[in-house]
Amino acid sequence: MPISRPYRIAFLTSTDPHSRRSWSGLHYMISQSLEAHVGEVDYLGPVSLRFLFALGDRVNKVVGKLTKGGRYHYSISVLTSRLYAGIFARKLKKGKYDLIFAPAGYTEFAFLETELPIVYCCDSTITQLIDYYPGLSSLLPVSKRELAYIEQRAITRADLLIYSSQWAANSAINDFRAPASKVEVVPFGANFPVVLPRQEVLARPRTPQCKLLFVGVEWNRKGGEIAFNTLVELNNRGVDAHLTICGCVPPAGFTHEKLTVIPFLDKNKEAEMQRMVQLYKEADFFLLPTRAECAAIAFCEASSFGVPSFTTDTGGIADFVEEGINGYRLSSQATGADFAQAIQAVFENPVL
Repeated sequence: MPISRPYRIAFLTSTDPHSRRSWSGLHYMISQSLEAHVGEVDYLGPVSLRFLFALGDRVNKVVGKLTKGGRYHYSISVLTSRLYAGIFARKLKKGKYDLIFAPAGYTEFAFLETELPIVYCCDSTITQLIDYYPGLSSLLPVSKRELAYIEQRAITRADLLIYSSQWAANSAINDFRAPASKVEVVPFGANFPVVLPRQEVLARPRTPQCKLLFVGVEWNRKGGEIAFNTLVELNNRGVDAHLTICGCVPPAGFTHEKLTVIPFLDKNKEAEMQRMVQLYKEADFFLLPTRAECAAIAFCEASSFGVPSFTTDTGGIADFVEEGINGYRLSSQATGADFAQAIQAVFENPVL
């Protein structure tokens, strides 16, 4: 039965939920939405285990040498999960709550002893990420088993599972036996306080230049080399293309007179936030030929500014970039020449 007063929500994260850098800013924006539309939010994070993690780094250096590159994922381990459970159990005793909302926090609540209902929100399951994301590759077998065990406990314990894509939801149901009745798919939104009026988006003047924007902190995983090759190929085809890379610095050798590199912008700082807004306002296309992706929030950001995305059809992207609606998804084998051809076809067609 619905309650007559606002829900009292325990927002459970180990990261700082007030930072726009935590989980790509999702912790901050989701918590703000909960406060605006659902109820009163009490923040249980951040929680730091830096001393344990520092020890884990040193241990992994030894493990890597002994196993020729193998790693133990100490931040997602039974020990770490039990430590989080004890810390959050004490924090929960300090308040009275109706429910726990735990975004991307399955390690944090897998062993938590509480009678409160738990809402878990995420963009993937760990099974999908092992050997898919670089950070979850070369794991020791014991570490893989722990990761799956911890997430299984969390999925079984949670009362409601919210995933950002059908791709992730299917894994929860098929790989972790989650009842479909407690699984919902809710794609994320843009992590921007700025929402442009529709007419402003539609009235943006076209120019002879084709302005491409790439936003990502991981050059290799986000397909930086393919994006660069797209720039080169477009200019070879006679298109006056310009590429702005924001969030990372290309390796040596990736230079071009029509390439602009902005190493980092901090959305917690108003001036840098506004510069990011301006980048989206000026872009014709958002280009992210990513190799592995759950749900890049940059797609949502681009769409909020009316900027079509060109990306690859991998992971959970299909719920964020709808073919021919707000962008195009090419195959994971697509080259810079393929992206250039697709972008040119749209750029030179006023209707598209």
